[in-house]
Amino acid sequence: MNAANHARRLKQPFATPGTATMVFGTVIAATAAYGFQLVAGRALGPEEFAPITVLWTMQFLVFTTVFLPMEQLTIRRLSATHPEPPPRMLFTAVIGTATILVTGFAAVTLNRLLAGEAIYLVVVPILIVSYGGFALARGSLAGRHRFADYGWTTMAESVARLGVAVLVIIAGFGVVGVAWSLIPGALIIYAWRPFRAGDAAPSAAPATTGTGAALAAFVTANAASQTIVAAGPLLVAALGGGPAEVSVFFETFLLFRAPLTVAYNLIARVLPPFTREVEAGNRDRLARWALQVGVATAVVAGGGFAVGHFVGPGVVALFLGEEFRPSAALAAFAIGGVVIATAALFVQQMLVALRATTKLALCWFGGLGAAAVTILTTTGTASHRVGLAFFVGEGIALMLIVAAIRAAARRSS
Repeated sequence: MNAANHARRLKQPFATPGTATMVFGTVIAATAAYGFQLVAGRALGPEEFAPITVLWTMQFLVFTTVFLPMEQLTIRRLSATHPEPPPRMLFTAVIGTATILVTGFAAVTLNRLLAGEAIYLVVVPILIVSYGGFALARGSLAGRHRFADYGWTTMAESVARLGVAVLVIIAGFGVVGVAWSLIPGALIIYAWRPFRAGDAAPSAAPATTGTGAALAAFVTANAASQTIVAAGPLLVAALGGGPAEVSVFFETFLLFRAPLTVAYNLIARVLPPFTREVEAGNRDRLARWALQVGVATAVVAGGGFAVGHFVGPGVVALFLGEEFRPSAALAAFAIGGVVIATAALFVQQMLVALRATTKLALCWFGGLGAAAVTILTTTGTASHRVGLAFFVGEGIALMLIVAAIRAAARRSS
């Protein structure tokens, strides 16, 4: 990046061409993801759809916990004025380890969560490896400011999954066919040649100590974060909820998680300018932004909670059918908590830009601890306890993240 472009991006950090396409592609992708859930959920019903919710949850957890940090650290590296060599050996090892662990989990829980179908032990490793490559490819696109291509590939991934699912359902391949339809979308990104610019370092370049430590802390932070966000269906099952209750919980949170689903594909847009603000010494600006977002989130989350309580159950029933209708409390926890989770996802990019992933991990473990205490000290159905824990955990984590950003700004001033 030459000096003139660097100066221009500091003055207009969010004005890079391609942003509108990125937003458009992300919205279409989220719509297609919900279309997949609506089509597959209605075609299969709550009982047969349960294994798909488990596969989706496992893929979502490993992507947001392990692969999204790789994507974001790739963006952070390529957004720097002088990028470091790519840690390809480290990322390859991480993808391989994640694949082994998730496949092992699927094998252990095959009868409990996956209807005893051994074919899922073939689907799972292919699914995980595919999305590991997808994350690195998107990181390369965003890190090189190919935001339009990032938007198109994000849209193509989700639309392809929906299209394949519709075809296999029409063909009568049932739940196993729908499971296979989760994979093809992640492979389409290579049509955009995401690595065509290349990196100067050879493919065997080792990761620096700083990169490895940052990734470890980031993965730890996201493990805590995504346990709060996405482990709900698994927790409901572990607390004694049956397949139907698991499906209702999953579909309720998936439907109302639209802002968070969109946010996962848009945070790549805010990390480069946050990084440049840090390099320019403008940490106090990040601190102001963090506080403003925190205050606004508290107000919006309160309104979301009320909307969820009074309107949420009817919305779920309208889209998915009466058999998926949640309680008013569960819908309220979902909408209110998603508002907080979406804000936290954007704000935490400031800590990533500050290279403070260790502090980020501490913040999310604070939220996870609060969620665990909530489950242990409350009564009611499994869905109610897990939904409340999600709402409380997200709120505590956001407060800690805002405080960490402001503390970092004070130390640098």
